Amino acid sequence: MRLGTYVEILHYVADTPEAGEYYQRLGLAGLGDDVYTDGRYHLHLLAGEGPNPSLRYYGADIDALKAAGLGVVDDRLVSPAGINILLSTDAPPRQLPHDDVARAQDITRLGKFGEVSAFIPDINVERAFWEAAGFETLGRYEQPSPWGIWQDKLMLIGLHQEDVDEPFAICHFSPDMKEVNGQLKAEGFDLQPFDTSGDPEDLTWQKLMTPYGLMFYLFTGDISQAQP
Repeated sequence: MRLGTYVEILHYVADTPEAGEYYQRLGLAGLGDDVYTDGRYHLHLLAGEGPNPSLRYYGADIDALKAAGLGVVDDRLVSPAGINILLSTDAPPRQLPHDDVARAQDITRLGKFGEVSAFIPDINVERAFWEAAGFETLGRYEQPSPWGIWQDKLMLIGLHQEDVDEPFAICHFSPDMKEVNGQLKAEGFDLQPFDTSGDPEDLTWQKLMTPYGLMFYLFTGDISQAQP
């Protein structure tokens, strides 16, 4: 059973106009009402404090979700890894620009959205939660450690079984990401090495640390290799 008919990534910030300008510099397009899109997901900026990022589904049948055994409390689910999911029975305020997030076109300079990424202690525990919530396996792998991507046609969730203390992140992939990372760094964006054991000057994989408590993973590569 799917969680709803429309989903957005919620991002809590102190100043929504300032944050909106920042994300437009990354290539996300403004849709109005503090919502920005990369062509695959909608990022909704909310003034105030809250867990970054969170998900919000509209068109949710909350009674049915409860009857299915999902632990809905105060119209909210929390995955074992701590990803917050808000549920609303309201009709969607807008539509996503696609019918399948894994096949949608990207419009941002960051390349394709690959997943909302979570490092977790037990992939099977987290996987069971998302599959009960209507997500299906898009790809599952054992190297370099157990990981996989799950989707419900609206959102992509990446689960990575590693002992890493990192917040949830939005992942983008592009064959030209090394050059993109170089441009971002030259423009003053805060990029940091993804793996501190490697060459600190290698821009192949980078973490983009936003000033607003949200992190992006920017990878050089073709996400289609993982089948989305």
